[in-house]
Amino acid sequence: MNKLLLILVILASVTHPLTAQELKCNVTVNGQRINGVDPSVFVTMQNQIMEFMNNRAWTTDQFTTEERVECSFFINLQESPAQDVFKASVTIQSSRPVFNSTYNSPLLNYIDNSWIFTYAQNQPLEFNVTQYNTNLTSLLGFYAYVILGLDYESMAKGGGAKWFNFAEQIMNNVPTNAPDANGWRPPDGQVNRNRYWLINNLQASKYESFKVAMYEYHFTGMDNFYDKPALARQNILNSLNNIDKVAKDNPNGILLAVFFQAKADELVNLFSGAEMDIKTKAVNILRRIDPSNASKYDKIIKS
Repeated sequence: MNKLLLILVILASVTHPLTAQELKCNVTVNGQRINGVDPSVFVTMQNQIMEFMNNRAWTTDQFTTEERVECSFFINLQESPAQDVFKASVTIQSSRPVFNSTYNSPLLNYIDNSWIFTYAQNQPLEFNVTQYNTNLTSLLGFYAYVILGLDYESMAKGGGAKWFNFAEQIMNNVPTNAPDANGWRPPDGQVNRNRYWLINNLQASKYESFKVAMYEYHFTGMDNFYDKPALARQNILNSLNNIDKVAKDNPNGILLAVFFQAKADELVNLFSGAEMDIKTKAVNILRRIDPSNASKYDKIIKS
């Protein structure tokens, strides 16, 4: 009987693969600008951050290996003003798979120029959503939940709310007088363009149309593209009308920047194969709400 039970357990593990953590995160640490620091520190930092992101259970939901959210952090160290202290510019990217395809649609492509953190080689990276440990783990945890929130939001209306709340909680735990708190407070950095404003706008009810757009764009748009391309493009066009509502209220806001930094090239590819009337509608709205990429969108009409 014990042998039979063992066989059943083995078969069950083959039939139902073990669940994995939520993120499939690639991390690169570039320390070429830093002098006087053993290069092995950067290798260890990269490996520890990758393990921190990939081996932690960020939610209580069950994820198979195939369902893990693909993301990346490119940490470009700028200077080391004191021992074990680093300033960095970090590019954070994430994407989600499109139904019935091998294509991943970008969700986030954001550069944060305000990372300041303390890291000693091989120090444990301790983290708790409810309390502040270090700025490095707060930064990593904050973006982990932003990435998850956007992914969940693309699957269901309001699906990301819980994870955005966690990101906000992490931000609120950071001591405002901490020497490395830059980027967590409203006035830090470029006007309305930092972590505070990112999570503030993602939480604000007046920008609800942005989250509706994320759902329409991906779940009713991209996920229908394989077998219903005309419907998919129409739904994506509808999502742009919701983005337009955000643009009218806050034309220089961070949500527009976040959306179009991720989506501009994809939108060109999506609408280049559309009927001329859809092309025209798409280009008109895109040029209005994202004028910085107008030359890209002109290619849609020419294609």
